[in-house]
Order: sequence, then structure tokens, then C-alpha cells
Amino acid sequence: MPPNSNLLEESSFVNSSSESVVTPTKTVASTSNTVASSGGGSYSVSSSNIKTSELRKPKVTERRTFSYRIQSRESSKPSLDCESIPLVGRENEVSMLKACFTRITVEAPEKKQKELVLIEGQSGTGKSSVAVTLEDEVSKLANGAFVKGKFDMNASGEPYSGISKAFGSLCQKMKGVPPQVLSAVQAVISEQLGSEVDLLVHLIPEMKDLIPDSSNEPTVVDIGEDEVESKLERLRFAFRVLTRAFSSAFSPLIIFLDDLQWADVSSLQVLDFLISDTQNEHAIMFIGCYRSEEVDENSLLHNKMVGLREMSSRYKFHLTEIAVGNFGIDGIEQVIEALLPTSNRDAANGLAAICLKRTLGNPFFVLEFLKMLHQEGLLEYDAASNTWDWNLGKIDEATMSTANVVDMLQNRIANLPHQVQALLQCAAYLGSSFSESTIDLVWSAFGRRLVESRIERTSALLNVIVVEEIMEICGDNQFKWVHDKLQEAALSLTGKRRESFQLDIGRTLYYGLDKQRVEDELFTIVDLINNGNILKLPEFAVANLRAAEKARDLASFQSASSYIAHGISLLGDDKWSATRSVTLKLYTMGAEMEVMLGNVDASNRYSNEVLQQKDLTIMEKLPLKMAKAMTIGSTDLKFDQSVKYYMRLLDKLGCRVAWTRKLVPVQAIMKLMRVIKRVKATPQSFYDKMVPIEDPRQKAIASVFSKLVYYAYMAGDMLLLVLGTSTLVEMTLDHGLNEYSAKSFSSLGSAIIISSEDYETAAKFNVIALNMLKKFRGMHKSETTFLIYGPVLSWVKPYHELIPPMREAITEGLRSGDTEYAIWNLISSKVLIKFVMGKPIGPILNECSDTLLQCEDAAQTLTANIVQMFWQMMKNLHDPSSSNPAELEGDIFSASKDEGTNNVHLANISFAQGELALFNGDYETAARRALKIGDEFGKLMPAFLLNMVEVFHRAVPLYAAARMTRKRKYRVEAKRLLKKIGKWAKGGNANVQYYFLFLTAEQLALDKKYDLAQQKYEQAVEAATAARHLHHMGLINERYADFLLEIRSASEDSKERLMRAIQCYKRWGSARKVTELESRL
Repeated sequence: MPPNSNLLEESSFVNSSSESVVTPTKTVASTSNTVASSGGGSYSVSSSNIKTSELRKPKVTERRTFSYRIQSRESSKPSLDCESIPLVGRENEVSMLKACFTRITVEAPEKKQKELVLIEGQSGTGKSSVAVTLEDEVSKLANGAFVKGKFDMNASGEPYSGISKAFGSLCQKMKGVPPQVLSAVQAVISEQLGSEVDLLVHLIPEMKDLIPDSSNEPTVVDIGEDEVESKLERLRFAFRVLTRAFSSAFSPLIIFLDDLQWADVSSLQVLDFLISDTQNEHAIMFIGCYRSEEVDENSLLHNKMVGLREMSSRYKFHLTEIAVGNFGIDGIEQVIEALLPTSNRDAANGLAAICLKRTLGNPFFVLEFLKMLHQEGLLEYDAASNTWDWNLGKIDEATMSTANVVDMLQNRIANLPHQVQALLQCAAYLGSSFSESTIDLVWSAFGRRLVESRIERTSALLNVIVVEEIMEICGDNQFKWVHDKLQEAALSLTGKRRESFQLDIGRTLYYGLDKQRVEDELFTIVDLINNGNILKLPEFAVANLRAAEKARDLASFQSASSYIAHGISLLGDDKWSATRSVTLKLYTMGAEMEVMLGNVDASNRYSNEVLQQKDLTIMEKLPLKMAKAMTIGSTDLKFDQSVKYYMRLLDKLGCRVAWTRKLVPVQAIMKLMRVIKRVKATPQSFYDKMVPIEDPRQKAIASVFSKLVYYAYMAGDMLLLVLGTSTLVEMTLDHGLNEYSAKSFSSLGSAIIISSEDYETAAKFNVIALNMLKKFRGMHKSETTFLIYGPVLSWVKPYHELIPPMREAITEGLRSGDTEYAIWNLISSKVLIKFVMGKPIGPILNECSDTLLQCEDAAQTLTANIVQMFWQMMKNLHDPSSSNPAELEGDIFSASKDEGTNNVHLANISFAQGELALFNGDYETAARRALKIGDEFGKLMPAFLLNMVEVFHRAVPLYAAARMTRKRKYRVEAKRLLKKIGKWAKGGNANVQYYFLFLTAEQLALDKKYDLAQQKYEQAVEAATAARHLHHMGLINERYADFLLEIRSASEDSKERLMRAIQCYKRWGSARKVTELESRL
């Protein structure tokens, strides 16, 4: 590479006996911390940037081309100490920011409302300076924390760069908290994230030191595949858990994200995740700064801000937007007054006018302009009066040619020694901050190609750069640019050689750093290589593949897609023969990423490229064939075609399924019976010794069968579902465990209940599944738990025993990315089960709002609708002012306007309407409805935990209507339901025992067996009271009161029972029912 003609002049250093520290062009005064230039100017070395003692003594050479002289203590020309002047002209902006801070710390911290502040303005207007004013406020508090993450102009495609820096700083701050606080945070992270901690470690290397080594803990074998679809949900949960843990240790927690205009889409998603986390109950504020001139209607950040504005009220965070503009003449005068005290007000006003004309009032440019005047000797210091003076005419004439301050910054850098310039150009490509070891590697390998002379030590050159206030030390051997504009000015000096600079620096890092450092800096390195790889060197296709895999694992699908496209562009024409493995991985992952991004056409192009290769095996093509089948089913909604495609896949895998549509009913029943017999005959010791299958082909077959079962369900083919599920159970028995084993056992348990109501056998299947979940990870625990406790064990265990495992499965589902079933467990444990148990309505209503938010946050429309149905239903029961309390209508949900067609959706509407008909309507109307709908709910949602109470609540009004009207149709249907519940009770169902007692009492009353009826009423009341199911305690006492009055003519006893019913309904929270019964006293 030919040397840069601008960098040919040799530079060297000289030691002077009178100097304690020698640096190029300037001398650092050990007494006054000022640097004098050969041109007569002087500069302040701010103690916040670098201390004199920290400057390293550079290597001494014989040649001397420049040197700095130390100023004496009596120097009459001080530097311009820009760092020491206060923040001026930003009083309004700071006041707005502090008002947000006050809201979460003083006014109403108990409201748990988060703050989001977005600060906009042009580059150099002081947005960051406004934001960091809160750092001082936080430092005054006992346990607050302020951390900053900055996005980089050269790494806008690097996933999570600013997020990673902010959370890395938090990890460092955790080292200073009390031991008990640290232990509590570590416990929360370890308990809730488990192995998902590794996901965060890839993003935040500092996490390694925060979380204790778990190598000695009992090993749980993970047999599940890492599904791409779950990665974003896993990351969402991981970041939320981490933020909750940190904000519990630091109160308040302020996270400042600078230069959001350069943030990648994944980072903006994380900001969305964190600000919308309604489960975080701690004081937390996010501040984001962005350049207004770089954000338009088509930018990622603009679209994200539109979304944030819309969601602020729903997700309980306060959004404040602050605009920071340029200074007017008054602001510039304040700067001059603070920096250049003078007795000549006219001169100050005149200088402010020139500054405004040359800089347009941009605060950063104003300071740089004043520095330039100082360097050029246009500002004169009077030591006697400690004031400054200047000649306005000279300044105006000397700066007439200053086109803009960017040029001025470039000129400032161009006046530095040439080796310093060269190092700055190298450093400009390393980002907004970097370590000394990294720039030293680049300079050692690359610097000698930029200058003809022997290169000087990196440390010596960095000293000059720090003294010149172009960079500052920000940590242990870490450096950062003082301002983005200085980095941009250094970048501009590379001119047409920008591409070659990036390629050479990227290659130097790729081959020069150790393996772990390359992994940590992979995105930065590959971006440098890609930006400069104009020759399309194929050796870096593998590097792009590695970057794509890392981005995919971090759920940054857009970045992964970009790396894949670049990697493919580097492959040669003979890629399928010369680099088969790399090519296959790139195309396969490309198809997956485009599907995740919703780019179906692009995904098909990648897929077709692979599927057209005739020499690839079925196992090599399988991921893309599976993806194609999913597209047919999930995107095109052609469930039957998807099922047929999976059947053909099984055939190609050598697993021919001998079935025909006409014979499926017989095949399904026969296989189910055969599997049941085999499972029952197999001793528990066999299951205890089972190990995961190793054969990749068998794993693939199990995966295809699992998808076949899902799409058979979506197509409404329940018999094919049973056939496929039975086959999966058989595969487990024949070949060993796969990730679908527990789910297939629990699903078959549900099928057994639906087909034969054999609860004992179904429970055995589910016990086997539960044991599998305890021993192995990655077996769809959240889904399996729901299938075990929702449709199966709810028929043999009391309702309250279902809640703890379902709550545990919420966390497991969110952690593993199984959001759908995490939310099903959520609404079941927080709303549905509590309602059927007759828990007080008020607290459940309070849960509904937060539960609905979590459903919507997870984009689970079906469960969100179910919550809305139950919310409206309970509101109608609870609120006496409801205009139409017996109908499922209101401001939360309207059945008459609903357009849902899903079976589960329709079933839950039917359930909610039945509850309102029973408790808010009259019994005869409810009985007519019961006759009309029949077993509709059970057909739509067979075996679900709501079935029992739904049947019971249909039977109650039927018996009431039969007694009132003596109509046979009510009596016949009521008796049928009694027999159904009686069968469940005799089968050991703990939840229906008092249902059966009560309905038996009603039947005996109809049969005029009054003494026996009264005994059963008493037993039913006692059993319901023991279960503490308030709604049924009220209902049974109410019906018992009617029996005592109508049949026994015992008015006093009836009144007592009615009063008990009223008390139970009051405790339950059914205001309308209370009003109705009180009118009968």
C-alpha cells in the first residue's frame, strides 16, 4: 500500500532537561496543568479528562521537529478551561428534565410509573450535557444509579451496542453495593433466567463477573432445539428480568442512551420491552438523545417514537420530549462571560455577534471557535486585572474565510503532528470508545504503512490527543472522543482511502486479536471488513456467517439478514462444490431470517436455491422443507395442504405412515388403545431410566410429527391428531426421549378424558410427563404444564392445587420463548381459576387490567379477548350501575359487536354469557338458554377446566325452572346433567363433589323426597363452605332458602338462609345479586 502523501513528513520526539513530561507540539506544565503551544496559545488539560501524572513519557529520539515548553508558574497566559464553565442557556431544558426526575423520586414513587425522556436537537447543541445533569442529582441519593450507553455512527447495524454499554456499566456498579443486595440481585437473575443468563453474557461480557459460576450445580439435560421463533421472546424476558433486578438494587435507576439516531432496530425493541414492562415496580427513567437532523418520517427512530407516544398511557409510563436548539445572542454572551471575563461589555457583545454569525449559535461550535481564536492569538489576557480583551476587527477579518466549523475542526486536526493525525484516522473507525490495547494493535500493524519514519509509541500519541482535548480517558485504559464531530472530522481526513482503511483495520483485528476478543468485537470487526471489502474477498464469508449466527442468537434478525446477504455475495460461482457447508448454512439461515422479518419472497429465493441442489440429502434440506410447510400452514392458512406436506416429508425420511382418510377413525382408535395398554403395562422404572435419543433422523421424524399434530388440530382433524400424538408416544417408548415426549404424553392424557373419561389412566400419562419435565429441559415445559393441569389434572385435583404449577410455568414459558402458553398459564392462574373458585371479584378485576396488558404486550390476541370477556362479565356482576347486567355488553367487551370465529373464542363468550344469565338474570330465562345451547361449550373446548362449572351452572337454573314451572323439558335436561356430574364425582373429581350433593338435593326436592333433600342441602352447604367457594356458598344457600319457604313453609329458617346467601354474595362482590335478595327479605 503506498503511503498517504499527507503523512510523509517524519515526526519525532525530543527530551528537554527542563521538562518533566514531553509531548509533541505542546508541553504539559506540572504546576499549572496548562499547555503552551509554539504559536503562543495555551490550552487547559481538564482534570476530569486526564491528570498530568497520568501522561506517559514517550520514547526519546535524536531528531527534533517539534516540542512543547513547560510554562512557568508565573505564566501570564492561561488556557481556556472550557470544562469548568457551568451549563448555561439550558435552564428550561434542565428544569423539564428534573421535573421528570422528581416525579419518580419525590412526588409519587409509589405509583410505579416509569419516565421516558426524549431529547432532540442538532449535533453540538448540548443534548448530552442536559441529560447528564441528572448524574449529579442521582449522586446525592443513597442508592441511585446513572449509567450511559452510546450508539456509534460507524456501527449503526451492530445489535444492541448502546444497550450493551449501559448494562455493562450497571454490572460494574453492582460491585459497589452491599453484599446482601448483591446476593439478592444474583438470586433473582439466576432463579428467573437459569441458563438464559448465557444469552445476556453474549451481549454483556461484564455479566460473567456478576453471576456466580454454576458449574457445580446439578446438571439438567437440555434436549430441546433452539427455535428461531422463540429467540426474541427469550431476549425480551431476559432484559426485563435483568432490569427489574438492577432497579431493585438502585433507586432510582437512570439509563441514558445517547445518539439514538444510530440505534439498530433490535436496540429500539429492547427500549420498547423495558419501558412497557408493567411488572417492573421500581423507580426507573430512560433518557434518549438523538440528532433531529438525522431523523425523518422514514427512519426507524421516528416510527418507534410514534409507537411510544401511542402506548405511554396504556403501559403506565410518562413521556416527555425536550427540544434543545442553538444559542441565541444571549446564550453566547453567557458563555463568553463565563469563559472570557472582560470589563468591555461592547467587546463581549461584538464577539458574541461574530460567534453567532460564524457558528449559527451551535454551542459546541461556539466553544471550538473560541478555542481557535485563542490558538491564533486573537484573545489577549491581562494578568493584572485577570480579564481578557480582543480586537473585533481583527477577529472578523481573520475568520472571514471560515466556511463552517467542520472545516475548522479538520484544520485543527491537520495542524497536529502527522503521526497523531494518522492515529486519529485509525481510531475513528474503532467507534466512539475503545481500549488502548485495541488501538495499539491497529497502530503497530497498520501505522508503519501510513508514515515513512519509524512509528512512535501509541501511548505517546494518545497523550497528545488527550491534551488537545480530542479524546478523554473514560476508564481503565479506555479512551473516548470528546464529541462526535471530532470523530467525524478525523474520519473525513481519510478521504478516498476510507474503504481500504476499514478493510485493513478490520483484517488487523480479525487476525490479530485472540479468539475471545474477536468474538466480543465480532460485529465491529465484520462491519469494518464489509465496508472496506471492495475486492469481495471470499475468505470473509465465514466471518459474516459467524456474525449472522451471533445476531440470530441475539434475536437481531435484521442484522443477521444483512450479514447473510453480504456473506453470500462473497461466495464464488463454485460455492456449492468449493464451500458447500458454509453455503448451505448461509442460505438456510437466510430463509429463516427473512421469514422472521416477514419477507416471504426473499425467503423463498433462499429456499429454492437450496432445494434445487440435487446432491443435498433430505436431512440437509429438511429445515427449509419444514419452513415451507409452516409457510403453507401459518401464512397461507392452508392447514390441510400443510398436513399433506408433512406426510410427504415423513415418507422421505423413511417413516411411512400407512393411513387413508377413510381408515383414520379406525387407525386412530386402535393405535390409541394399543398405546394406552402399552403405557399402563410399562413399569415406572423404565421411564426413570429413559435417555434422550441421539439419532438425528429420529429427532427429525419427531419434529415433523409434532408439526403434523399441530396442523391437524388447526384443520379440525381430531382423529389425525390422536393418531400423530399416539405415534409420538410410541417413538418415545421405542427410541428414547425427544423434546416432544412430555407434551405428547400429556396431550394423550387429554384425549383419553375426551374419548373415555378414564381419569385414572389420563393421570398416569400426566405423572409420566411431569417426571420428564423434572429431569430434562427444553421439553416445552410451559405448554406441557398447561396441557397437564388445564384439561387433565383439573379433573382429579382441587382447583387451588392447579395455580402454583401454572404460575411457575409462566416464568418458564417467558424464559424459553413459549409466550403463547406462558400467557395461557397466566390467564388461567390469575383470572379463570380464581373465578370458578368463587374468589372475591374485586381483586380479580384489579388483576384483569395488568393481565390484559401482558397479553397484548405478548401479542396474544385470543387470550387478550378472553380476559376482556371475563373482565366485562365480572364488571357486570360487580357494578350495580351496569345498564344491561345480564348481557355480555359494556365498554370493555361487546358480544354483539364481536367478530371472532375461533372455537376457543366462541366457547368463552358462551361461558361468560351463561354466568351472567345465572347470577344477573332470572332462572327461567337462564334455563331456556341452557336448553338452547346444550353441550356447546364442551364440544368447543373439550376437557378444559371450565367445563365442570359450566355444566353445573347450566343445571342450576334448569332445576329452578323445573320446580317453578313443572315443565318436563327442564326436568329431563337437568337430570341428564346430574348424571354427568355424578359420573365425574364417582371418578374422584374433587371439584364437583358438592356440585353433585346440591344437584341431588334439587332432584330429591323435585321427586318430593323432602327429608332426604334437606339432608343433601345441608351437606352441600357444608362442603361448599369447606371449599370456601363464595359464589356457590351464596347460590346453594339461596336455593336452600327457596326450598325451605316453598316446600317446608319455614319462613324464619328460609330468611336465615337468605341472609347467609346475601353475606356470601357480598363477600364475593356480586352487588346486583345482593340487591335482588335484599328485596326479598
